[in-house]
Amino acid sequence: MVAPSSTAPRDPRVLLEARGLEIDRPDGAPLLRDVELELREGEIVALLGGSGAGKSTLVSALHNRAALDAAGFSVRAQLLERHAGVGIVPQRGALFDHLDVAGNLALAMRNADPPREVTAGALQDSLASVDLPKDWAGGEAREVGRLSGGEAQRLAVARTLAGGRRILFLDEPSVGLDPLRVEMLADLLRAEILERRAAALVITHELEFAAGFADRFWFMDRVEHRIIELDPLAEVGFGERPSARKQLSEAKRPRALRRQVAAGIGDQMIARLTEDQDPQAIGTPRGLVARVAAGLGRAAKRVAATAFGGLEIGPRVAANALRALLRPRDFLEVIGPVLKQALWRPAAFFSIVSLLIGFTLLYILHRSIGGGELPIRPERVFSLIGSMHVIALAPPLSGILFAATSANGVVAWLGGMSLTRQTTALEALGISKARYLWVPAWLGLAGSYLVMAALFTLGMLVGGALYLELRVPELGGGWAFAWELLTADIVDPPPERAVFRLRALGLCCVYALGIAGDAIAKGSREKRSAEDVTVAMVRSVMVATLWIVALELGSLVLIYAGD
Repeated sequence: MVAPSSTAPRDPRVLLEARGLEIDRPDGAPLLRDVELELREGEIVALLGGSGAGKSTLVSALHNRAALDAAGFSVRAQLLERHAGVGIVPQRGALFDHLDVAGNLALAMRNADPPREVTAGALQDSLASVDLPKDWAGGEAREVGRLSGGEAQRLAVARTLAGGRRILFLDEPSVGLDPLRVEMLADLLRAEILERRAAALVITHELEFAAGFADRFWFMDRVEHRIIELDPLAEVGFGERPSARKQLSEAKRPRALRRQVAAGIGDQMIARLTEDQDPQAIGTPRGLVARVAAGLGRAAKRVAATAFGGLEIGPRVAANALRALLRPRDFLEVIGPVLKQALWRPAAFFSIVSLLIGFTLLYILHRSIGGGELPIRPERVFSLIGSMHVIALAPPLSGILFAATSANGVVAWLGGMSLTRQTTALEALGISKARYLWVPAWLGLAGSYLVMAALFTLGMLVGGALYLELRVPELGGGWAFAWELLTADIVDPPPERAVFRLRALGLCCVYALGIAGDAIAKGSREKRSAEDVTVAMVRSVMVATLWIVALELGSLVLIYAGD
């Protein structure tokens, strides 16, 4: 097929068009061949097909081709253009759970192109347009976790439209709703989309919803690797065809017509699904080799990403830092939850653990040095020990503990956003993950670790001072003398010990950057199941522990090799 001439006038009503679109799976098997499609303003299309037919893959090709390329798919097209902003409405809405109802709408408005002024009236109008209570826009905050499935879907549509998006991709919007709610949701969304002169492509297995919502019905045929348009009125026996056609064009369709359309579409789908078979089930030696090679390639990428994924985060954060700081409201929305998870919640735990470690370590050192056959006077024992145990152990212990608690919490939060497709919805609003999520999360984690390392050091010193005060009364001098002994190498170290203080400070800075980068890399990678989130958390702790131990040993080797 020859691509349309670039000089030909474009129909302004067409919001999305594709010509000669072809998609191959990662193993080289064909998914779609020579697809032609377009979405016009005011048009709603239902995308139907059997499980595994590639409906979500097609939608990804239409709005996020880079993600498919990264996953190993091959996407080719003579023409693939969008003439309006794309908004994604995933299953159950993918509402941003760190924001309330008004916050979800306000974020979309602030980041619209051009930005919209966020006022109480604008928020109330957005809520009213999808039949949600206006008082959710002000007064007491309404948490998104308290919304029903239908309310979440409607809010997600309102958020998408508030962000100025005119092309909507909806993924199973009727999941978990009873039949009455399905009908109400179809009527409401259809009326809003038609009024805004937007266009929608909906993935659904719920034929009743599709029959009340869509104007056209596309079936993905896995045998022919193409999209077939189904006729909603074929063989339904519903009165005069012209009358039925007219009713289909109305904003709200009669219930009887919906049922007849659903039955007709269902019959056409069943006829095609009985001939349908998964092309991946047909094995060939060439296909097997391709699948093995693709699997090995993906495994190698996973290993590299697990070990070194954090290294690429730093440059991307630096590149987006100024853009993030120029949007202070967005920045504060993310850094607040990060600081809460990484700093406020574990602070008491860090204090108690470091206090106990400081007390116990000094007890062990005192007993091993001063309790042997040649006992040494207490003041000499603790003069020898000084702050060295704190300088040596505070950085690695605080780093490993921080990775296992604070950083792991952020990995879980970011992983949950990916799993529930909040990150997909975010990018569909034109908001960069790197700018909105990564920069504040990275800065919040790195800063929180430095604070926690200082808190851990302080806790070890207080624990040691308590040991001297309670268990070594013969030392004399009281609390002030004990504190002076334990902080000597930190405040004013002798020349031979100054290098260890410098090493500790340098390692803390490296750990702050490394733990933050690794946590964001692990958390932001695409998640398809709760197991993926758990695996990311475990790997984050393992990798952080391994390189912390390696840096501790390597730095000591360098110091002593120079003596």
